[in-house]
Amino acid sequence: MDQAYINGLWEKIKASIRTFREEAFRLGSYFFSIPETGFHEEMTARGICDCLEKWQIPCEKNLALHGVRCSFAGREEGYHVVIIADIDALLIQKDGKPTAFHSCGHSIQTVVLLNMIHAFAETKIMEQIPGRISFFFIPAEEFIEIEERKKMKAAGLIRAISGKQHLIAEGYFDDADAVLSCHVMNPDPRRPRLFFDVGTSLTGFLHKRIEFRGKDAHTGVAPHLGRNALHGASLSLNAIQMLKDTFPPEAELKLYPILSEGGGTSVNTIPSHAVLETYLRARDRKSLAEISGKLDVLFESCARALELGCSITTMPGYLPFIQDPALVKLAAERVEELCGELSLGENAWVLNETSGASGDHGDLSAIVPVLQLGFTGITGRVHSDEFSISDPVNAYENSALLLSGIALDLLLRPEKQIRYPDREQRKQAYLHDWLAGQDS
Repeated sequence: MDQAYINGLWEKIKASIRTFREEAFRLGSYFFSIPETGFHEEMTARGICDCLEKWQIPCEKNLALHGVRCSFAGREEGYHVVIIADIDALLIQKDGKPTAFHSCGHSIQTVVLLNMIHAFAETKIMEQIPGRISFFFIPAEEFIEIEERKKMKAAGLIRAISGKQHLIAEGYFDDADAVLSCHVMNPDPRRPRLFFDVGTSLTGFLHKRIEFRGKDAHTGVAPHLGRNALHGASLSLNAIQMLKDTFPPEAELKLYPILSEGGGTSVNTIPSHAVLETYLRARDRKSLAEISGKLDVLFESCARALELGCSITTMPGYLPFIQDPALVKLAAERVEELCGELSLGENAWVLNETSGASGDHGDLSAIVPVLQLGFTGITGRVHSDEFSISDPVNAYENSALLLSGIALDLLLRPEKQIRYPDREQRKQAYLHDWLAGQDS
């Protein structure tokens, strides 16, 4: 189809999104003010549904407990673009206790999707073109509150620890041809005029829990009769720092354990119980497996040296995320065009960088082509209590503009349409070789 025609449709979408600016800002403040952790996003889901009901847009509710999905069908069958947003919050320490806070920008993603939905509904563009576009608000991207989620799995409420993992298992992406998304970027003082990133890859991770078991004893009378579990954890932490040096830089190892349980109940008693927990992040599955095996030897050896018991539980987290190169190329064209239109200057966007972060987009990318656009617009560090939205135009508006342009290109340019013909085989391999590990 003629690119001028596609650009004309994009201009209509852009005009609608820009007139929605004040409402987007209002919605942004609202969703930022009601943070809820994964699989508990009741108020968030209600706020999303209130908007869709107000705009008279039918939707599916209660997917993965609190997920919401709506679709616009074109005039005929065609390519299916799915645009997703995470809706959950993180936990941060506030006044000495864990508190839900939107320090990963998921409230921004929620508003970006609502902005786009309103524009596609208002312009009725899908009535003129083939294909289908769906918008999916997804719970529980953050891999937290693991023990609670295990109980939810055992009760049959969810099939996996994250929202996308659950929805993959339930078949909600079986008919998706491509998945688009966006995510906030950490501010970079070296590049204060950076607005977007395209094609950034993410690490995968395993979640490891190591329990050390010792013996109680009186610390003053007979400490030698005890076996100090905390010493096992401490020795392991020191050994980990030495082990890190044995892995090559290209593995991009990230390993920062915490003492999540134990450490003693009284200074008068030798601690008999201690638990370390950590994410093990690496660039690829081979490195994850290799490093995980070496860590198991390390923990067992430290425990044995101190005559402690040791139990190790390894749970698959998220797969490494490598964005589809064809989608990255398409997105780069739209980003460059919009940056020129907005006169954002040189070096306004970057291409194909790497990040030590992880996300369940990696699981999706093992099955369907996935793109995640990065955007700036915040101050403070991601995952900290200093997180705040400082450039709402770039966050809520420009991100929606770009995703809309990329979606239209995919719907209307057959030569740009990417499909994985072995999608079902990919899914079954994922369920068997990765996700099934959460049940062990």
